[in-house]
Amino acid sequence: MKTVLITGSSRGIGAAIARRLNDNYNIIINYKNSKDKAFELLYELRETNTNVIAIKADVSNEDDVNMMFDVGEKNFGHVDILINNAGISHFSLIQDIEFETWKDVINTNLNSVFLNSKRAIPNMIKNQYGVIINMSSIWGDFGASMEALYSTSKGGINTFTKALAKELAPSGIRVNAIAPGMVETDMMRNDFTDDEIEELKKEVSSNRFARPEEIAGLVKYLISDEASYITGDIIHINGGFY
Repeated sequence: MKTVLITGSSRGIGAAIARRLNDNYNIIINYKNSKDKAFELLYELRETNTNVIAIKADVSNEDDVNMMFDVGEKNFGHVDILINNAGISHFSLIQDIEFETWKDVINTNLNSVFLNSKRAIPNMIKNQYGVIINMSSIWGDFGASMEALYSTSKGGINTFTKALAKELAPSGIRVNAIAPGMVETDMMRNDFTDDEIEELKKEVSSNRFARPEEIAGLVKYLISDEASYITGDIIHINGGFY
């Protein structure tokens, strides 16, 4: 059975991915602060799959990343599939962003993708197999007013994905990114009021936001053998938002 490590998977899209993959994979849940949510998910998944563990780790810290992979490999042998899902948002004018905030978002959203990928790749090369999925955003391609910092972090993920895919394809490793539009998550509810959310929905052709489960369905396809010829792509799922 293949092993999947999902960063930032205590809730939201990450938790939906873990649920969607639970029947067919060993699952490594990662969390930083949301211990209660992570263990609620752990116990839920273990009702049908005993091969699930939860690991607390700051994915922007190299020592924590190495520890997380060490524990995962001790339990399951190796990590075959890495889902770089952890991320935070920031909504403000560029001139109001403190440099510490800039560094925090870049560390969490972009540097974590580098650190986790770097740690996962050697075993993937050894096995001549691996899949890396990076969670980007529609704003990584188009940018968003008041979200220059978040957009920058996701744009970096897109370029990293395309470059890394070329580097790893000869070793049997595929690298893709998923770029959702608006998704019904805690992050969305924390950034916008209910009235603002209703106004945003009017800009989407489908007149609604995506459900986390719909993003998880795309992940399940992209890590499967059915998607064996897809690599280096930024795959948009946005309900016709643009």
